[in-house]
Amino acid sequence: MKQPSYVLQQLLVDNSFVAEPAKWLVAQARQQGLRFLLAHADDGVIWGRIDDDGLHTSYGIAPSSPVLRSSTLQQARLFDTAGEVLIWRSDDGWCARLATDGWEAAEAIIDEDQILWGDTAQPAPHGFTLMREGAQGMCHAVPIGVTPEQLQTHPLRLRVRHYLTENADGEALIVLSRLVQLWLGNQEGGRA
Repeated sequence: MKQPSYVLQQLLVDNSFVAEPAKWLVAQARQQGLRFLLAHADDGVIWGRIDDDGLHTSYGIAPSSPVLRSSTLQQARLFDTAGEVLIWRSDDGWCARLATDGWEAAEAIIDEDQILWGDTAQPAPHGFTLMREGAQGMCHAVPIGVTPEQLQTHPLRLRVRHYLTENADGEALIVLSRLVQLWLGNQEGGRA
């Protein structure tokens, strides 16, 4: 197995992120060619999508989705097939990095599709879909359009790319993982 085929680049996080996290995220997304946001905050999960008119989030669509604030944010991932920007809170402040594919052989990469919960789909504002699961009514709002008909036969998935290397004993190890795309199971590797 060849060495991992990824490129990491540290990114500067200045005070503008603390003051206006959405503005900083949009600038990074546009610079890197990324479209989707998945953020984890103290008070919930935030999905988002960067469009020509800015960042649209799941706040106000999914009842449990909070406002995007730097004061409660733990980490955020901007992602698409081009790469992923990860920003996270550390003891020393905010850190960020960009991960993209390198030029090595694809044998050092494994793509894993994680099925997202939601057995019913309801159209929502800004091209989002409110996904509900079971009788308990858990829900989240994903930043893509999913019809009830599509969901009946093809679950919504989140593709995660794992980069591998070998240790001294020849065992494969995952050294980095990044988000790649949201898609429906009916699309062979395609985007939703």
